[in-house]
Amino acid sequence: MEALYRKYRPKNFYDIVGQEHIKKLLTNALKLQKINHAYIFAGPRGTGKTTTARILAKSLNCEKNQFGEPCNECTSCQAIDNGSHLDVIELDAASNRGIDEIRKIKEGVNFTPVMGKYKVYIIDEVHMLTREAFNALLKTLEEPPQHIVFILATTNPEKIPPTIMSRCHVLEFRNISEENIISKLKSVCEKEGFDVTYEALKKIAKRAEGGLRDALSTLEQVIRYTGGEVTEKIVDEALGLISEETIEKFIEATLNNDRELIEKILNDIYIERGDFDTFINQLIEKTLEKKEDNMLKLASDFYNVLKEIRFAEEKLLIARLMFLSIANRYHGKYSNISNVASTARSSQDNVGTKQLSKNIQDEKITEQNENTLPQSEKMPSAQLNESVKNEDIQVDLKREEKEEKHLSQNVSQAKFLKQVTKELLEELKLNGDLSIFVGLSLATVYENEDSIKIIFDKSKQFSYEVIKEKRQEIELLYKNKSGLNRPVEVILSDEITDPVLEKLKMLFDDNKSSLGG
Repeated sequence: MEALYRKYRPKNFYDIVGQEHIKKLLTNALKLQKINHAYIFAGPRGTGKTTTARILAKSLNCEKNQFGEPCNECTSCQAIDNGSHLDVIELDAASNRGIDEIRKIKEGVNFTPVMGKYKVYIIDEVHMLTREAFNALLKTLEEPPQHIVFILATTNPEKIPPTIMSRCHVLEFRNISEENIISKLKSVCEKEGFDVTYEALKKIAKRAEGGLRDALSTLEQVIRYTGGEVTEKIVDEALGLISEETIEKFIEATLNNDRELIEKILNDIYIERGDFDTFINQLIEKTLEKKEDNMLKLASDFYNVLKEIRFAEEKLLIARLMFLSIANRYHGKYSNISNVASTARSSQDNVGTKQLSKNIQDEKITEQNENTLPQSEKMPSAQLNESVKNEDIQVDLKREEKEEKHLSQNVSQAKFLKQVTKELLEELKLNGDLSIFVGLSLATVYENEDSIKIIFDKSKQFSYEVIKEKRQEIELLYKNKSGLNRPVEVILSDEITDPVLEKLKMLFDDNKSSLGG
């Protein structure tokens, strides 16, 4: 059985689906016999670029109706259709991208046509040519012989050098509308005797994303899968798509922060398929359909998840963490992971601050008590020299003043460092790298003036590897947020430590070392 997209390939301008602006321009140019020496056909895949190039070649060389609609009956038209015409040379630049291929073309353009009146060179995926090949093609494009027409087809015109673009007439092919694709699919089904519902055709057309060739290939795939009536459900099964009901349920669960349903759907999909690419793409499509501001932001978040897990090994783990984080945010709360981590950090700073303040207060009380003691207790010996006593008191007061100032600075610094991490997590959660956000949320973060330590317990091995890989990026984030250039150390602890005790220990160790010096 011949492939449907080949069997129903248009053979004249009238049969081309969509691209009305292209058809009008080329038919008028042919009618006036004012054909450009070089064209660039640029546009998405499956929109008719190569087909249009062949039809133009047939019109230029048709024995019965030159410069009009090809007859498709003469020797020249039939030879072009089956790829045997000596004067219509097709080159796939994706696999023949070197300078040697272009040199062959340069040699061939000097010979006159053998079978027809024009030599037509159709170079597909021309953007794949090397820089040297483009340079070799440049002179030929600038001053070709009268009997030569170049048609360069590409899906990435931005990769073509400007010097090439300026020497060609650029025609932009557009995506074909769903209505036109459905109409063509319906016509094919009627001719082939396929029993396909309108809803199924609509889904196929939507999946084709403007490419008729993709739509015909998908239709053929679905027909071979079922062998009978084709419904919307059959299309989902044949293409491995997730049901619309499941997609709707997942989006609703995300907006409602239904953690159990989110995890259940993710587990089921991963067990059945092993990846989430198709699922997340469907989520993005469905959210974009709704056109609401929060849905557009949700689609962007889903796309970030797709980027993160596409090449990751622990796909299910990352998917669960990131989707649950998104769900918590859209439900108007901090994510559970972030909330736990923030609570721990808040506890660390609050306990440390309270303890330091208590020490300061105790020192003040001691000072007050000493000042209110009876004179006899203050001076146990009558021989104590008054000048020595006053000097000692002044030294003590200066020492206490120094300690109080130092401890107050530590309290202020602790608050400042806390705000840096908290604000950084908030920014990452809303607009940043979610993998860094999740990793930092699962870690215990210690900030000093000269360093930042990110500590994971041994049960967080995967998150440790992710954050370690992105250490330099994290250093830059902290530098931009705090203004301090501090190295980041990522540590995997052998034991699960109490973050509050560790923070207090670090604070008081710093105090002792500073005061002792």
